[in-house]
Amino acid sequence: MGPDTTSDEPVISIISPTNGFVASNTLTITVSASSDQVTLYTKLYVDGQEMNMAIATTNDVENGTNNITDTYVINTCEWLNGQHILFATATCESGLEGPADSPALLVGHAVSPFVPVTFDNLITGVSFSQAFFDPTDGQTQLVAAIFATNVNWTLEIQDVNSNTVLTTNGSGISMQFNWDGNGSGETNLPPGVYTYLLAAQANGSSGGTGGGGGSGGGGGSGGGPPSPDDSSDDSLNTIEFTADGRQFLTFPLPPSPPGLSYGTNAEGNQITNMTIELPLPQAQSSAGSQGTPSSRTFSPDNGSGGEGTLPPTPPPPAASQQTRAPTRPPTAPVRGTVGTFGIGYQTYGANGTNGYTLYAPDNGLGIGQRIQLQGLGGDTPLTYDALPHTANLANGFAANMKNGAWNSSFLLVDNQITISSLTGGGNPFNQVNLGLLMLHGTYGTSEDYSVHCKQMYFPITSGTTAQYIRMSAMNFGGSGSNGLKWMAIFACFSLNHTDWNSMQNQNIIPYNSGLHLLLGCDTVCYDCHNLLGTWAVYMNYGVNVGEAPLTIQNAWFQAAHDAYQKSQINYGTTMKFAVAGDTACFGDTLQTNSTPMGTWTYNSQQVWPP
Repeated sequence: MGPDTTSDEPVISIISPTNGFVASNTLTITVSASSDQVTLYTKLYVDGQEMNMAIATTNDVENGTNNITDTYVINTCEWLNGQHILFATATCESGLEGPADSPALLVGHAVSPFVPVTFDNLITGVSFSQAFFDPTDGQTQLVAAIFATNVNWTLEIQDVNSNTVLTTNGSGISMQFNWDGNGSGETNLPPGVYTYLLAAQANGSSGGTGGGGGSGGGGGSGGGPPSPDDSSDDSLNTIEFTADGRQFLTFPLPPSPPGLSYGTNAEGNQITNMTIELPLPQAQSSAGSQGTPSSRTFSPDNGSGGEGTLPPTPPPPAASQQTRAPTRPPTAPVRGTVGTFGIGYQTYGANGTNGYTLYAPDNGLGIGQRIQLQGLGGDTPLTYDALPHTANLANGFAANMKNGAWNSSFLLVDNQITISSLTGGGNPFNQVNLGLLMLHGTYGTSEDYSVHCKQMYFPITSGTTAQYIRMSAMNFGGSGSNGLKWMAIFACFSLNHTDWNSMQNQNIIPYNSGLHLLLGCDTVCYDCHNLLGTWAVYMNYGVNVGEAPLTIQNAWFQAAHDAYQKSQINYGTTMKFAVAGDTACFGDTLQTNSTPMGTWTYNSQQVWPP
């Protein structure tokens, strides 16, 4: 979490569940934190592994104290039955991160007391061999699960329209199915989001158990099957994993789990829709993707690459015996690649709290005069403080893009981003469909005579030094199916309307004919830890369950509006986001897009105050 730099530490606790709670299926976890600092946010951990961001946050500021309540939801079937440890962390900061010349932030941290809970499910230890499954690369997807007793199980794979494309079934105390990515009869399937619906019903047959105390009875490892009159013989547990992080549970038997309200589907089964949290993906470097984490290594017993069985699994070690955080793959892998994205960001942290102090660039006249930046004289430098939140913003964006079947091509951090890489023919962003660049930005209030217009500037670091890159030197856009269509620059003044118009009037453009849209900020912008993750959700799935995905432009505006409003922080300034683009492409979505026609225009929208 980093060192504390303030003595005003936050206070945090897990309100629910309480110690010793026994959970099945989805588990809602409520975290409460308070601080007298300006910003405050939490993270949740299960057995030491960080979960994804909260699905809901409420804020209340009273007498100078910032109080937040975060709601997380996890799917307990992802872990083996037995005891697991929940805890949460809180981070508070003395100010807001974003604009140049902001004071250095003072940071405090806190950890909640540990909350031991027991997971008790008929279906347990669900895992996938591939976090991002692409059959065109020769991959297969091994879907595996362990059952608390002998069951009859059925696995259905459904497309985004809930059409079942493949069904397989079997019985036993475990299952695994190696999916080659094809539908029934080896029919070809398009890339996209697919759902894995796993149903299991205890059949009363004899057999060992696969872990501690499952809902089908049998106790711990080596326990016998449930007795014939055990009501769990007729229990049915259906778990549906979807790549967008939404989970559907079907329970024909009452009572419903705490906090869930059941409806009825067409078959007469009770059903509820819940949103689950997925673990954040591991960072991916420019050298390639790291290995997929997995809680267990599953391989078919029959050696054929097809269906097999797993041996009984011993119960997990007690919490006191766990010396390192367990790892496991995301619960909702996707099939194939809809598109590719790349992320680059600058943290400006190499100089600690001193940041980077830069004088403005030469104005191009060759007589030693500097450009005026933000209305300041050319001899007045700007200081760019550290942006530690960019890593969280990148993780949230990447996680939700991957859930929508988008493949991460690169993650470039600090010195991996160079001026030459953004200006030359090898610009990495031009090799993906969607690019995201996060850094500081400023704008000129006097003419840059090197291009005879006003324009924007961005500090690029190299170790403990930095220098500006002119926006006029950038060239975004790529041809072909893998070329760059949409580029977002999350930085203050990255699309300042006055300087953008000045560039357009002189035909100084940072894009080529391949780019559809350039997204940025007209004014200052403050980092908000869930803003870019929300943008990805809105582009892939829409604002609410069952709604259509937003256009890329509308998602950009709506995500900023919602993130800033929900943060309950008084930012003290007007913030506007902006989109410049080809007039034919403002209706682009991630799913469909238009061919650029060559005429560009500019839109902006106020996102704060709401």
